[in-house]
Amino acid sequence: PLLWLGVTKIDRFISMSDMKYDAITAAGIEVVTRVDIPDELIPADAKVEIDAKVYAGYFSGTKKVKTWDELNNTVGRAYQ
Repeated sequence: PLLWLGVTKIDRFISMSDMKYDAITAAGIEVVTRVDIPDELIPADAKVEIDAKVYAGYFSGTKKVKTWDELNNTVGRAYQ
């Protein structure tokens, strides 16, 4: 669909998904810069998911990949 719309280059690609990135670049679309999601834009209850994705190999940009022990200490939103 992107090629059909005439997209040949993406200047700032904002996604952690390597599957999306790989599909876009395999289609011949140039990605100039990959941008990670800033920490201040990640809701507290989403940090567990983001940490798990980064640990599993998703694009992390400047984010530190946590160790297994650090990952086990990640806490999400309190259950009410």
